Amino acid sequence: MRKIIFSTFAIAVFIILSTVFSYSEEGYDQGNFKLIPGSNEAAVAQCTDGSTVYSYEDYRVHTKPSEDFVGNNIKIYKSSSKDTDPCTSYHKKEYYYIKAGEFGGANTFYGIYGNLLFIDQWTGRNFKRLLAINLDSKSLVFFDTHTLPTIKDGKLYYFRTLKAKRQSVKDKIPCPEAKKWESEKKQVLYVEKMSVDLSTLKKEPSGEFSCMPTEPIGPAALKRYGH
Repeated sequence: MRKIIFSTFAIAVFIILSTVFSYSEEGYDQGNFKLIPGSNEAAVAQCTDGSTVYSYEDYRVHTKPSEDFVGNNIKIYKSSSKDTDPCTSYHKKEYYYIKAGEFGGANTFYGIYGNLLFIDQWTGRNFKRLLAINLDSKSLVFFDTHTLPTIKDGKLYYFRTLKAKRQSVKDKIPCPEAKKWESEKKQVLYVEKMSVDLSTLKKEPSGEFSCMPTEPIGPAALKRYGH
C-alpha cells in the first residue's frame, strides 16, 4: 500500500530524515555547487583559467563553464603521479569528454562514487535530472528527476520529482501549503522517496510521497543548446 506524507508534517519529516538524507540546500546554488553527500572525497582546486579541478585517486575531473551552452564542459583525465599541479593535467588528451549540452540539458559535475560519475542536469523545464555515467564503458547507465540526493552504504537516496500538472498527482499527494509557497514565489515539488543500489542500479520506489518548496527553475535561455 502506498504511503503519503502530508505536507503539514513535511518539516518534521525532513528533520527526521536529515540523519540519512544529510544535504545542504546550498548545493543547488549554481555559484556555490556542492557534490553529492557520501560521494568519494576529492581535493578541489580553482584554476586561473576559470576551471575547477576535482582530484581523485584514479581520475582528475576538470569542469569549466561553456561559452556556447548553459552548463559546464566536463573533462576526465586518468590520474598520474607525474601530474603535480592539478591545473596543468589537461595538457594531455582527456580520457573522456562530456560537453555542457550533452544528454539534452545543462550539465554540472556532481561527484564520483566507485566507477560512476554523477551529473546534475538542469533541463530548463520543470525539474532537474540526475545522471550517472559508467567511467569504464563511458556510457549513461542511470537517470531520473531528483532533489536532495545522498549516498550511504552503497545506495543512492533521493526524492524523485513527479509531474505536478497531472491532477492525479495532486489528488494523491495533498499539499495544503502549496498556495502559500507559490505566493512566496517558490516552486512546489511533489516527490516520492527513492533508493538505488549502486552495484546493480536497480531503482527501489518507497511508496512514500510528500511535497516541498524549492527555488523556481527558470528556462535555460541565456545560451543556445544547438539541438
